[in-house]
Amino acid sequence: MNDKVNFPQGAAPLNPELLERFRQYDSKSLYWLSGYCSGLADAKSGDISVGAATSQANPANQITASNQQALKTVVLYASQSGNAQKIAEDLHQRLVATTGEVELASVADFKPKSIKDQDVILLVASTHGEGEPPDDAIDFHEFILGKRAPKLENSRYAVLSLGDSSYEFFCQTGKDFDQAFAKLGAQPLLERVDCDLDFEEQAENWIAQLVEAVSGLQGNSGTQSGSVHGGIESNESLNTEQSTWTKENPFKATVLANLKITGRGSVKHINHIEISLEGSGITYQPGDSLGVWAKNDSALVEGVLAASQLNGDEIISFKGKSKPLKQALTENLEITLLNKDFIDQVSKLANSDLLNEVVESNYAEYIQNHQVVDVLEAAALSFDAQQLVDLLKPIKPRMYSIASSLEANPEEVHLTVGLVKNENETATRFGAASHFLIDSLEEDDEVLVFVEPNKHFKLPEASKPTIMIGPGTGVAPFRAFLQERQEVEASGANWLFFGNPNFNTDFLYQVEFQEFLKEGLLTELSVAFSRDQEEKVYVQDRLIENAEKVWQWIDNDDASVYVCGDMSRMAKDVEQALLNIIEQQGRKTPEQAKEYLKALKKNKRYQRDVY
Repeated sequence: MNDKVNFPQGAAPLNPELLERFRQYDSKSLYWLSGYCSGLADAKSGDISVGAATSQANPANQITASNQQALKTVVLYASQSGNAQKIAEDLHQRLVATTGEVELASVADFKPKSIKDQDVILLVASTHGEGEPPDDAIDFHEFILGKRAPKLENSRYAVLSLGDSSYEFFCQTGKDFDQAFAKLGAQPLLERVDCDLDFEEQAENWIAQLVEAVSGLQGNSGTQSGSVHGGIESNESLNTEQSTWTKENPFKATVLANLKITGRGSVKHINHIEISLEGSGITYQPGDSLGVWAKNDSALVEGVLAASQLNGDEIISFKGKSKPLKQALTENLEITLLNKDFIDQVSKLANSDLLNEVVESNYAEYIQNHQVVDVLEAAALSFDAQQLVDLLKPIKPRMYSIASSLEANPEEVHLTVGLVKNENETATRFGAASHFLIDSLEEDDEVLVFVEPNKHFKLPEASKPTIMIGPGTGVAPFRAFLQERQEVEASGANWLFFGNPNFNTDFLYQVEFQEFLKEGLLTELSVAFSRDQEEKVYVQDRLIENAEKVWQWIDNDDASVYVCGDMSRMAKDVEQALLNIIEQQGRKTPEQAKEYLKALKKNKRYQRDVY
């Protein structure tokens, strides 16, 4: 029988303000909170044992705590867009509720050499672009894979890797960390889990297994975790200020305007799109992204059906729901972006030498201008409807840098969208979302959207200068930056570097930027129109031309540098230009220039939103 706690007459166990906050939580959050408080109470009363109990779930990975001291456990995250951080925070929250004190840190803030002091290392890592670590993880990645990394024979570890299977080096950063930990002598607590863009279910299963495994190592029963609502939702539900509109529950927004902003004859097709958020309560900050759920083009869907020898009326099962195949191909399945596993499976079914060669040696080049329909046509097979569905990935939302300030445009969000269009040997292939947004949506049409915060791409203090480098559609967030700085009357100077093929047809937001320049909001505007002269000129060339002044802004005036746009070439060329400026103007060696740029990154004065 439980002991009764006697409170003074008229008193409550918690103050009224705290009780009122608890009343705002839903039932699932309150169940979570009860488990958390129970864990704290047990820890304070000495009920939680940290003795030499072993994990029955995996005897091969047994590790015990001393009778006097709990295992030292750290949850690390290497995150670019925030997904890895959210998962790590949820894991940390669940572990604290069941095992007591656990450290949580970004790898950018974690002292690499202290990794040797950890008994349990749990890492959630995203992969950026073509197998690269997130910007905040570069130093830690170099350290762990380098010669100075310490031995970890006394540690156990687990890695959850986030990636995008449409890229060749899928989940490469997580794979790198997993292999490095093993090489350093650490023993896996769980096998590495590689997640695609639909990572939620896998992440929840990984968290649940780890909570049980770590609880076993600590000698805890782990029963409190049963009262924790599963997955990322448990972490979000406690944050009463967070928007209810998410990737899983998008807002049905209305299109206000959809205008082409490149001129006749331009080699690019770029639209400015304005979307109403009226009634949603959605908020965002400059630097954030808008997620868009696109529908696949009807002609492309018909092509997939024809190549599969199906008519689209077949009833299939997708995530436990029955629906016609054609509807699933239009709304639920990824048919524009390819992944190596899909090509490999179809190649084996068709015994295709062509597709096998793609998998073995030509994958990166092939996926640039081919889609699912091309693979199915090359296979020339008759598919069962459910078989086709099971081979395909779920469609993913596309993310766009927001091109507006909410302060300047209340209850609106603006996008700058370039049409993705590629030719192959048989047809023209379009990007799913850009084609949907540009060619399918008109004024008053509806589109499903949500905001994805970007903590790694944010404006500095209002008094600090900014250098913004954004060619093409990469200029989008800098339109938002400038609108915001105008609204808050920021005193810091602003310098925009913008580039595109031609002045006459491709000067995006020309009137706005020239007005900002006239008003003094833009202190400097440097443009590079690559095809307006015989020798091509790019934004990195304009940086070099202005090297002395750029260096003065960075080194003397504490300017923050922002880069947005193409990762494969532009971002690398811009970074090399910055290194050259630091080396030459700052009279530094190449190694010193690299360290200087790293320091800018660490201090959030060099931020990139590249894709």
